[in-house]
Amino acid sequence: MIHHPGPKFMHDSSTVSADSGAAGFTSILWKRPRSGRARVLPVALCLLLFTWSAGLAHALEFRDVRWGFNGAVKRNAFNLCSIDLHNPTPEPYQGDVQLRPTGGIGRGDNTPCIDLGVYVGSGETRTIQFMPYVTSQMLDWEVSWGASGSERFEFPHSKREVSAPVAVQFYTDQGVSSLLKGIEAFQESDFPIGAAGTEALGSVVLDHVPRWDEVRRRAFRDWLGRGGRLYLINDRDGKPLDFPSPLEELNLPADRFLVGQGVVLRQGIVQDAGQIPGLITEVAQSTIDPNNPYATQNYGNDPATTGMTQLFQTMRSMVRPDHNWVLIFILAFVYLLILFPGIWLIGRKRGDFRLTYAMILGTVVLFSWFYAEIGKRGYNESTGLREMIIAHPLGNQRVSLRKCGSLFVTEGGAYSIPAHGEGAVFSLESGTEFSGNAMMMNRPQAGVGADIPPFSACAYQESAILPTKGDYTIQVKALELNPGIQKIAVQLGAGIPGDSQVYLLSAGNIWTLTSNGTLWENSTPSQLASTVFQAQPDYGWSRLAPEQLKKNLVAYLVQAATSAAIATNFGGYIDPSQPIAVPSSATTVFEGGQILVYAAAPAEFLPSEYKASGQVLFVSQVDPSMATIAAP
Repeated sequence: MIHHPGPKFMHDSSTVSADSGAAGFTSILWKRPRSGRARVLPVALCLLLFTWSAGLAHALEFRDVRWGFNGAVKRNAFNLCSIDLHNPTPEPYQGDVQLRPTGGIGRGDNTPCIDLGVYVGSGETRTIQFMPYVTSQMLDWEVSWGASGSERFEFPHSKREVSAPVAVQFYTDQGVSSLLKGIEAFQESDFPIGAAGTEALGSVVLDHVPRWDEVRRRAFRDWLGRGGRLYLINDRDGKPLDFPSPLEELNLPADRFLVGQGVVLRQGIVQDAGQIPGLITEVAQSTIDPNNPYATQNYGNDPATTGMTQLFQTMRSMVRPDHNWVLIFILAFVYLLILFPGIWLIGRKRGDFRLTYAMILGTVVLFSWFYAEIGKRGYNESTGLREMIIAHPLGNQRVSLRKCGSLFVTEGGAYSIPAHGEGAVFSLESGTEFSGNAMMMNRPQAGVGADIPPFSACAYQESAILPTKGDYTIQVKALELNPGIQKIAVQLGAGIPGDSQVYLLSAGNIWTLTSNGTLWENSTPSQLASTVFQAQPDYGWSRLAPEQLKKNLVAYLVQAATSAAIATNFGGYIDPSQPIAVPSSATTVFEGGQILVYAAAPAEFLPSEYKASGQVLFVSQVDPSMATIAAP
């Protein structure tokens, strides 16, 4: 059994706030015994002095909040939240700032995210960025600071919602960019310090080189390498933009090229986004029509959300005990028969109340022992961490990881789950129910801390960027189209296990790839994804076989990573105006796809703090431009 470490970052926020000394001294004054009226006035003056100074230390002002990259949020996803706090006092502020959703029904819905040791100088305005996981339009939000979060400001999240990653133009107030018509703008200084959690950003238009530090340039490279789409417009002199490291790959003199899994397209000087082929379509698809009465409920049709929900349900089912309920019910029936009429009849015959009491006490003790042995959880279970991981190779010895984790414990107590990678962001599973405190730390000191009862689990999501030692690249060596896929050959990096399962997913169809020793190639016709990944919904009360649970893990992980409609939508609101499309197995023109590699998670993908195990699904985009033999 692994001994659980205490959470290194869990604390009472009042112990690290800027006025902790004043608060402590004030409490000491209150505990002093009063020996006369002469001490009342000095004590009162001291209290007023420290209360006033504490108020100055915490007199921050809430100025503004900006959601996402265009003022909108994407439900069931991490969303950027930029908050401006101003310090109008002559003294600097240093302390914790918390962001917390309000109105949720479960622990996972209300867990605060804490940014430690925020410093705001006198007269300064500081932008603090969080990456909360938004699950509902019904939740309001609260930002708090000061001693124990005594000062707070409540605000609703954005009234706007997007159904797909957004397309925006980055701009700056330095006068070096010209805003295009037909596309929304994003202040580039608000780009986060890490690419983890930026899945809500799909396409970016740049007509200048952003004035970022190296941290943000690397974060932008990570976002692009994960599968972003970048439109580069020549500068005002008509010359291509010249980017510094680590964005020097963008200087490649080609009209269309790949950076990691991202696509870069060059464009001459334009005035309207409609002049850029394909961009207007991306802009239109990223925003929900406000006139659609089902717009705010369409998340029920999202296969990725359904897949993620069932993935967590499957992980819970895999640690659910298999009690011998038949024996438990038989013992319960025997127990009742012994108490009545058994003991009652013996008591009437012997007429000795001491014997009756002794038999009742003995029966209770004996059957309590039976139930403890038969109904206990200890079926060779141990504390351990299981993670199901979606990995996107970024092409530069870095991998984007999206983890669905579950820490199961046999001994209750305070546990910490530190970040595994750079710029990590966390979220407890929505609706998670357990007693005790829970909190999430904001990056760069990211992690989760929670009081977990015995024989229960803490489920969470984590998004991070991991620099790797192993080679996890996925390279398309051959792609023959006519007009659909005729042949595809893929080479896997040496770090990917050789016993992996490899597939190509395109338009809801699956091609299974087999190894010839060097490359992985398709040798059989395509099948519908739902026939390859056979999932059976687990409603909680059902009891699926262990082998089926393993199949469910694969199916729901693929569905969560690709939004492919593999399993039946078992719950949530179904929008009758937008039914889930069932893909056809017919050959169509290839417009893009994804290489999927399912394998045991490499050791460097897993944290070392607990006995961790897990599986990983590598996802790599296949672009039509990769075709070695194009369709006629």
